[in-house]
Amino acid sequence: MREKGLARSVADSLSRLHETKAQVASTVNPAPLKRQVDGLAKPGSPSSALKKAGIALIVATPDPVTAVPGVALIATSYAIKRKDPAKLEDLAAETRRIIRDLRSLSL
Repeated sequence: MREKGLARSVADSLSRLHETKAQVASTVNPAPLKRQVDGLAKPGSPSSALKKAGIALIVATPDPVTAVPGVALIATSYAIKRKDPAKLEDLAAETRRIIRDLRSLSL
């Protein structure tokens, strides 16, 4: 008899939990969170903005006055490319590499 009461109590608890999760899921707006997670996973790169501006200066106005700064912006974008923010994929790969190196050490 106690097993039936315990099973019913567990079933009721799971049912309430499911209803509560469904209610929370229907009221949460995931758009702001998605933007923030995307910003973490794929952070913006200042070098790409410099490259786009340089190409715009060269292509949009083909006179020599704007071509020189355009070339300078493109060269600068390649120079600062190595200072781009780290992506989560990069951090995970580096962590795996460090763990592999630590495991290879024999003390």
